[in-house]
Amino acid sequence: MIHKWMELALKIKGFCGIDFTMNLAGLDLKVSRRLNELGLILEEYTSHLQKDPKEWDKLVEHITINETYFFREFNQLEEFQNLIKKQSGKLINVWCVPCSTGEEAYSLAILAKELEASSGNRVRIVASDINKKVLEHAKKGFYSKNSLSFRRLPDNKEYLKKYFIETDIGYEVKNEIKQMVTFEPFNLTDYSSYAKYNQIDFIFCRNVLFYFNEAIIKEVIRSFHGTLSNDGYLFLGHAESISSFESKFVSVHTKDTYYYKKDIL
Repeated sequence: MIHKWMELALKIKGFCGIDFTMNLAGLDLKVSRRLNELGLILEEYTSHLQKDPKEWDKLVEHITINETYFFREFNQLEEFQNLIKKQSGKLINVWCVPCSTGEEAYSLAILAKELEASSGNRVRIVASDINKKVLEHAKKGFYSKNSLSFRRLPDNKEYLKKYFIETDIGYEVKNEIKQMVTFEPFNLTDYSSYAKYNQIDFIFCRNVLFYFNEAIIKEVIRSFHGTLSNDGYLFLGHAESISSFESKFVSVHTKDTYYYKKDIL
């Protein structure tokens, strides 16, 4: 049975880069529920994936973690604001990947909107994820009051009053913010697809690289470098670092956070 789980783990790694080869028990835990839904055993499931390519979307829903919330790692978001304050009258392109259920992308849009009048900048955000189900959630922009989405709002909570419509059960992002964000599917290990993104000024790719092995991380970072404008910036999660790689990025440290700037030399 172990070799069958390894076969599935290798297929997943080839499809999206997520590596379960050293955590087959974890893969078993995530996939068994899907097997029960289909009434299949593991030996039948790999054949099912070949016969029905749409099953990959369902499998991705089960193996990915989509835990996120508004204004996560706020020090980085404040630095994003500081950087766009230094620019004036520009169209600024932001890529948020993976975006999960949309909280991060909308947080960036809100912070950019706050500066729109004073800077004259327009900010356009593309938000991507391999999980199509969470993208549908993100497009709706509705978040339940019982969810964890709002657990780290800035102290004054003015953003909630200003940029959301409150209902009895939740909050919906206002159209002025929704219109700043485009959601679309993207597989980080489909390297040929990066070509459709160019002259990106900011990439937020936070808390995902640790799912990949070193070879895939290097290739993703190399692809990000090619996508960014010459003055582009890359924000990773606080627990992630590419400083040990020859990545053609320069690390930038501030009092409260760190991130990376594209090196064009």
